[in-house]
Amino acid sequence: MQQLDIFADSVVVQLSNDLLVALLNFDHVAARQTLQHLTTADPQHTGLAQYQMLCDFIETWAYNLDNPDWLPDFAAIATEEQWLREKIIPMASVMGRAGNKLAYKCWGILAKASENVGVDPKHYDCFAAELYLRAQQFVDVVRIAQKVPGAEMRAMVQRWLGVGYYSCGESKFARRAALRYAWLAPQRFDAFVEETCDMQLARDWSDFQVELGEFDATWFPAWCANEKKAGICIRENLPQSDGGMAYRLLTSLLIRERGGLCGAVYEERTRLKQLNESFFAYYMQRRADLHALNNIS
Repeated sequence: MQQLDIFADSVVVQLSNDLLVALLNFDHVAARQTLQHLTTADPQHTGLAQYQMLCDFIETWAYNLDNPDWLPDFAAIATEEQWLREKIIPMASVMGRAGNKLAYKCWGILAKASENVGVDPKHYDCFAAELYLRAQQFVDVVRIAQKVPGAEMRAMVQRWLGVGYYSCGESKFARRAALRYAWLAPQRFDAFVEETCDMQLARDWSDFQVELGEFDATWFPAWCANEKKAGICIRENLPQSDGGMAYRLLTSLLIRERGGLCGAVYEERTRLKQLNESFFAYYMQRRADLHALNNIS
């Protein structure tokens, strides 16, 4: 039986840890020296090739960070974004959790460059808000996204705002962005809910699917309004989809019904029924349930 050499193993572990620190600090001199020692101590180490390429990468970036002419325009930023996304980030997986930290740092540097250059949001992957999101700098995500013209009707901007606000603990503003995103990008709403990591939004979305599974996400805001889960009321720049129209009618009805039944209530209920009979049936059932509950209490 071969006895484990604890001291020898601890040397390799320490060298590996030192290498991670050097890479994260963009200290290419220390990284190359440590990698050389690691290669001598453990020539069969499975990550040597990846570490060599990471050393080359940080040496290039360390040099360029002091160059005021680096990343002068969109084309240069797009090149680095693709290189990071397709080559460096996958390669950094050899670093374990430290690889995520390196990725965040790189995206943050690129985000700042994008902001300085003024990359247009139509260049989605290279726009500052997207890059700050990848860097997990959520305050900056919101700060940049808020400045985009026509933000309320642009799905990508509502994604940035939604994830950014949720990550900053701003639940009211986050829910507003989530409802808008449901209208604007219903086919991607599942992924959005998962990305926010918000348990309440996930529960509400699940409940909506259980109750109204035949409807797409454009009806989710109307469901939230009817269940009093929206937390806010959106009154401007509503989409012209059926789901958007239902939301407009629901929020109006919720206000009118406080004063009791009247002609305006019946008129708007008729319009809601004409819009979609299945959703109207759900709405009326909820009214009947509420009436029964009030009578019991």
